[in-house]
Amino acid sequence: MSTLTAVEHRPAADVLQDLRSPTLDVQHIRMMPDGPSGSTPLHEGYLAVKGVHDLLLATATSAVSTTRPTVLASQKPQLAKGFLDQVRLGQTGRGSYVLRVETPLPPPDIEPPVSSREVLLHLYQATSAAHDAAARSSNSDLTPFIERVGDGVSANLCDALADIGGQRRSSFDIRFTWAPALPLQLDTPAVQFDPPTIAALKARAKFLRRLPVTEAATVIGRVVDLHRTPMDRLGKVQVEGVVENAGQRHEVRVTMRLAPRDYDLALSAHGAQHPLRVVGELRHTGRQFEISRVSSVEIDPPPRG
Repeated sequence: MSTLTAVEHRPAADVLQDLRSPTLDVQHIRMMPDGPSGSTPLHEGYLAVKGVHDLLLATATSAVSTTRPTVLASQKPQLAKGFLDQVRLGQTGRGSYVLRVETPLPPPDIEPPVSSREVLLHLYQATSAAHDAAARSSNSDLTPFIERVGDGVSANLCDALADIGGQRRSSFDIRFTWAPALPLQLDTPAVQFDPPTIAALKARAKFLRRLPVTEAATVIGRVVDLHRTPMDRLGKVQVEGVVENAGQRHEVRVTMRLAPRDYDLALSAHGAQHPLRVVGELRHTGRQFEISRVSSVEIDPPPRG
């Protein structure tokens, strides 16, 4: 027990509580507001709880969708709402002020419409990506946020994270512990947000909401790279070929995130060295092209000899 408390920098009672909850995935959101330890100003606490709610809803919406928009639709998918119905606030932990967010694993004989573990892994990926983008962005270079949209970064997610810091932009961190009944063979260290990072998230959320609408486009070309992580149900694919949009053709390399079935088609096209045709919306960051809101994916017939 002493080793665990030292490694996780948490009181023994909190570690023991997790060990006694073998079927719960838990996030510990440790806030560091001014004032006595174990308390927080009422309005700051309200904003933090709202931020946690909005963070989980944004993450679930992103996780169950086949697109990665910069701004999520106001009408959230029923699957995302269903996930949120499972989540509970546990007893606050010891420390500056620690919110305990609990999500139970499904019973062994039930396969839920959406995997809570997949949503929470996406939460880790998206919050880590937002933190990384905030660290790399500046007033003259905002592309790090656009480049991480495929990892779940959105205006909604950035606003939610900023809300956890409250009006005073107090530091906080998010620590992930995984249900012992379903061990995770993946390192997920705590993600820490300080006042400058929180300020950057709030500012970049406004920037993401002002991005112009993308245009419909078709890309036809060869698959040159594929990658899918255990945290994301969408696989990252790069296609080198021709993009057709607004009556123009460009030879470029395009990145896209594809749902499992479409990703398998891309994998087959890559193996057979056949062209892939993808229809969606084109986003140009200045550094790269990305196809989002994919509407169709198909393997083009190989050229006739």
